[in-house]
Amino acid sequence: MLATAQGKIARFHEAEVRAMGRDAAGVIGIRLARKGDKVVGMGIVAPGADILVLTETGYGKRVSLDDFRRMHRGSQGVRLISLEGSKTGNVAAVELVTEDDDELMLISSGGQVVRTDVNSVNRYGSNARGVIVMRLNEGDEVAGIAVFRMGLAEQRLMTENAAEPDAEDAGPQGDDA
Repeated sequence: MLATAQGKIARFHEAEVRAMGRDAAGVIGIRLARKGDKVVGMGIVAPGADILVLTETGYGKRVSLDDFRRMHRGSQGVRLISLEGSKTGNVAAVELVTEDDDELMLISSGGQVVRTDVNSVNRYGSNARGVIVMRLNEGDEVAGIAVFRMGLAEQRLMTENAAEPDAEDAGPQGDDA
């Protein structure tokens, strides 16, 4: 899945992007339809996932990825969000979220950070503008989104510790064993 600043999204199968060397230019994932457009986010789609989209002025929404049909890479994509000029600005950030994700950190270029639940951002269709998710100071704009799950770091630590035996439990070392 690729999303652009001008509110387009292209969803395609990863097998359409072949492996290449470091010096290769790559392949086109999404064609940018207008001058000044750019890719603002990408991700690997998980079953049942939503895409959280946030505009420069703080408007946002969640959209089910099931609402977007799979197409081929290199297309112009379909509408992800309805943009309304200076009221919404362009898309600033997108992030894939699932029901397992607990919280969001919304970050502005002026250093403002808002922490909120994923479920506090409502689902809307692709033709909707969404609602104000983050109120910004004058002249400030959205810089990014971070999604996290409570307890995820502890789960990773427990998994890593279980994989590595303690020095006392390791038994004798060397060729004598």
